Parts: sequence; structure tokens; C-alpha cells
Amino acid sequence: MVKEVVLIGVGHIFDIGRKIKDMLSAEAPPAVAIELDERRLHALMNPVRKRKFGIYSLLSLSQTIMARKFGVAAGNEMLAAVEFARDRNIPLYCVDMDSYYIVNKLWRNIRFKDKVKMLLSIMASLFLSKKRIKKEIDKLQDNDIIEEMEKYFPDLKKILVDERNEYMVKNILKILEEYDKVVAVVGEGHIDGMENLLRKANIEVKTIHLKDYLDVD
Repeated sequence: MVKEVVLIGVGHIFDIGRKIKDMLSAEAPPAVAIELDERRLHALMNPVRKRKFGIYSLLSLSQTIMARKFGVAAGNEMLAAVEFARDRNIPLYCVDMDSYYIVNKLWRNIRFKDKVKMLLSIMASLFLSKKRIKKEIDKLQDNDIIEEMEKYFPDLKKILVDERNEYMVKNILKILEEYDKVVAVVGEGHIDGMENLLRKANIEVKTIHLKDYLDVD
């Protein structure tokens, strides 16, 4: 029997929750996968004010501030997928690596000058205009950002993108041992890499890119 994966690309700062639910409903999956680990899912569903300051907290703050510029809470698209699965009693799987493991590995393995550039980039993102954010998202959808990361920050791309793609695909393949179809809601930057890995595993893949349904003024 043919095994199929539907990859839905998302941006974590846009008000797309309703559209995610509509697409999931149209696909009618027997199982849903999301680009979260259990720790991040718990934090998303039980938001609390954190006093700790570190690279992970700074990344979260950056996403939160950018999301507010679009009038939405960061992670609303993942919550929409969670609500869809739970409302219909569909199995929900967190398929991403542990977030703290990713950040700690990143901090241990990249060069000092890349750490400085990354911190400066995160700080700068706090002050980006809505128009500039949309422009950066367009670059991501055209794979320009991923290609630039590969060229200028190969270690960063390996940890943040490539290794996570492999990890998520491995978990999705495990899910497919029980189900014939899985819809995975993942960041747009992971779509092409995961699609290639799944096709190599002889899995039928349907992709829905963020640009296919995003409408931002």
C-alpha cells in the first residue's frame, strides 16, 4: 500500500491557524505530526513568564515580538494543529529534536564569530518592520535564506536545518509503520529538505508551501 506524507509549510509568526485547520480537514489524515518536541508543546500550551535569560529565551522573545506585529501569538499554527487533532481524536506526534539540545549543541559547536553574528541578527530582528519581515519570509520561500546559510554558516545550517530534517523524517517514517498517511506541519525552511529525504525513502509526498496560502498585507 502506498505511504503518503503531506508537508504543510508554516511561518511561526503569522495568523494562519484557521487555514491550517482547513487544510488538515481537507486532507483528513489518520495522524498529525508537528515540528515541536514535547517540551516546546508543553510550553506553548502552558505559557508562563520566564525569568531566565539565554540564547533560547532570546530566540523565543524574537519570535514573540515579530508575531505581535502581525497581531497574533507566536506558535498559533502549531496550536491549531494540536486542537484539530484533539477535537477529532486523531493521534498527534511531536517529531522534532529537543529544543534545548539543539540550542546547546549549536552554542557548543559554532565558531565565536558566528555566535556574535547570530546574536546580533536575533537582536536586530526585534526591530524589523512588518514589511521587512515579509520580505525575509519571501526569501525563505525561495530558498535564498537556506542557500545563504549553507554558504556563510554551514555549521549553523547543519545543526538547525539538516540534522533536524533527518530527525523529523526518521520519526515520520516510524509513524508510517502504523498509518498510511501523515500530515506534518513544519516550518517552511524544512520543507524541501524533508521532501527530498522522504522521496529517497520511496514515500509519496505532497507539499503545501507557505506562499501557496499566505496572505499578508
